[in-house]
Amino acid sequence: MQTNQQSAFHYRLGLNQPIGSPTQRRLSEMAAAIGRETGGAFRLDVFPESRLGPDPKMLADMRNGRLEFFVAGATLSELAPTSALPLLPFAFADSKTVFAALDGALGDQIRHELAQHGIHAFRHCLQNGFHHLTTSERPIHGAGDLAGLKIRSPGGAIARDFFETFGAEAGYVPFNEMYAALKERRFDGQSDPLGVVLSLKLYEVQRQLNLTGHWWSGFTLLANAGAWQALPTDIQQIIERNAEKFALLQRQDTEAINAAGAAELEQHGMTINTADPGSFRSRLGSFYANWRDQAGPAAWRLLETYTGKLPV
Repeated sequence: MQTNQQSAFHYRLGLNQPIGSPTQRRLSEMAAAIGRETGGAFRLDVFPESRLGPDPKMLADMRNGRLEFFVAGATLSELAPTSALPLLPFAFADSKTVFAALDGALGDQIRHELAQHGIHAFRHCLQNGFHHLTTSERPIHGAGDLAGLKIRSPGGAIARDFFETFGAEAGYVPFNEMYAALKERRFDGQSDPLGVVLSLKLYEVQRQLNLTGHWWSGFTLLANAGAWQALPTDIQQIIERNAEKFALLQRQDTEAINAAGAAELEQHGMTINTADPGSFRSRLGSFYANWRDQAGPAAWRLLETYTGKLPV
């Protein structure tokens, strides 16, 4: 694209991920590529580490137009109820299946729901990965070991209901405050993929790594619909193309980090415990039934086209 008009559009993107993470790095590369391909007509500044505020504030700012772009985690279920379904515990077997759903019909439904609230959601989500539990003292070998613990989670009703099912309590602090909260023992543990445990150096404040693989999470690149619609079609096409390119690269990066994470965390002194997934699944029947009722039969059937029949 050739233009003499420099930075006719100057937008900001907020996210909570740390500097040096695959998410921050690939989004910064995306922003630079878009700037080059638009001849400088579109400039996107990336603000990681919650520099523009915690996720609820960034989401609110994006919705009311004070922020143009935002990378959302598990913060969208009140606006798009179907967005909670990919986060259901023990629903998806692997990331390939999750992305087949999110790049396909399940994702189309989520994007439709977000559009009703003035949000443009890009098709290709970013990877965070399957969550495991770290704890300061107690090893988690099965579902019964969760009783009485307070776990920092990404927030949302699914996390709350899941931990309550096993007699634990879900709590929340912003991503950039998690290390301090765990160090101060305000929580007994936390739930995140292994790459997050590494990037935040949580091995310094958590002794036990409990391999549960209990649910998947990712990130969705969003734009304020008004800000998006204000862009010329050719700039939109350049952004869409680069959003897809760098999302796919970020997925590969994060998968590799998560795959090597347990071995690296063991080298940092964490004790590795492999939990029994069956002990969790056998107690989730009423949990699934509740979420099936909330989602509605059509959305639940759509989910099960990707996951297979869930044990309601």
